[in-house]
Amino acid sequence: MSRFFLFVFVLLLIAVGAVLAWWAFSLPGEVTFPVGQEIVSIRSGIAAILILVFGGLIALAWWIATGLLVLPGRISKAQRLARTRKANAALAEGLLAAEGGDAKAALRLAKKAMRHAEDERLKLLLEARAAEANDDWAGAERAWGLLTRLPGGQLAGLRGAATAASARGDPLTAETRAREALELRSDADWPFNSLFDIHVAKGDWDKALETLVLAEKRDLIEALHLKRRRAVLYTARGLALPQAEKPAAQKSLADAIRSAPDFPPAAYHGARFLMMDGKAKAAQGVLELGWKARPHPALAQLSRRLVPQDTRQHIAARLEALIEMNPNHRESRILAAEIAMDSGSWVEAIRSLALLVEENPTGRLCLLMERALKGYGDMEEANRWGRMAASASREPDWSDIDPKGNAFDFDRAGWSRMVYTFGDVGELIHPRYESYGREMEAGRVLALPMADDGPVAPPRAATGQVTPPLDYAPDED
Repeated sequence: MSRFFLFVFVLLLIAVGAVLAWWAFSLPGEVTFPVGQEIVSIRSGIAAILILVFGGLIALAWWIATGLLVLPGRISKAQRLARTRKANAALAEGLLAAEGGDAKAALRLAKKAMRHAEDERLKLLLEARAAEANDDWAGAERAWGLLTRLPGGQLAGLRGAATAASARGDPLTAETRAREALELRSDADWPFNSLFDIHVAKGDWDKALETLVLAEKRDLIEALHLKRRRAVLYTARGLALPQAEKPAAQKSLADAIRSAPDFPPAAYHGARFLMMDGKAKAAQGVLELGWKARPHPALAQLSRRLVPQDTRQHIAARLEALIEMNPNHRESRILAAEIAMDSGSWVEAIRSLALLVEENPTGRLCLLMERALKGYGDMEEANRWGRMAASASREPDWSDIDPKGNAFDFDRAGWSRMVYTFGDVGELIHPRYESYGREMEAGRVLALPMADDGPVAPPRAATGQVTPPLDYAPDED
């Protein structure tokens, strides 16, 4: 279509030229001018055409002259463009080689880019990436450090320098670079994440909490993640404080509970500290608050032994208060079955456990069923459930309680992991579950000796035919 219009345009130009020539030749009169001793006369139209041609020749001569004058500049500009293209190609290929792991190609292209590139920042960027690809972390840190001195390269240079320092085993320098970047007041979140990760890895809970304050001021972290991370950090800090700073530890645990009531370790350890001070009522309140937000078997175990030599009625009342906080939760239903067994209501316990077993027959539930059936007197069925417990699946939450009844006894690495697993996802870690470590046996009561408040029906051996309290599936063999 464009060629057609061009053809039409050329035809129009020829037609216009022909019309103008005809018009010029038809003009009357002549133009005379002296040539030596003679007077030359030509028609007016021809004179006009000659003037136009002469003007065109002058314009052509001027264009050629000016072209010759600017030719050196154009040649220089073309050379600069060629070098720029080569530099851009070398930079692009070098960065791609570095990202792809081709260390030798990245280094070769980095040297090529240094010869042609005019922007010092790009040269340093490729040099740093090439050094990282060759595991030359000292060279990478040097290049990143030089980049921080150039306009616009400070934030990227500090990030690269922090990463390189961390890779070569210098966490102090990495922390310094991250702190410098955090003081730039940019919208980038990596300085906060980097600095926070360093503090958490070292177990420096106080500095990690200070970093969270900066992140909150600059809106670098979601509110929910902020509260959860704080809960873990406050708990870890409270447990790490020496015995001489017990009030500070209790305050830290209280802050953890206020920050995230659904963090069971905070409720457990907070209530345990109050229990050791003889504040059983306050400890029970903390356990109820934690149970309402997120029931956990460790909270019920601690509630059992809040008061030494307490009566069974008082223990049952505390456990029932927990159930009322979250009655439909699975742990509340299990706790109700345990209360029934404590009072000798074996049939009620078996019925409650049977419904739970249908949902998920874990080893813990199988052992509880075994205990209830022994109390009822059906030893044969109890033994069958005991055998099932050996191959049934374990419960991660139950594994948080060790054989001595202690719960959430994590080391520094465990608390560091918990900062992210609970802080960012809302899940707990279970080191004993992951390492197949032993845990407390289901149904075992850790309460101290109770006051004499009347006998409870002990497990009795079967005498003759025993009627099962429930319809069991018949054995296949």
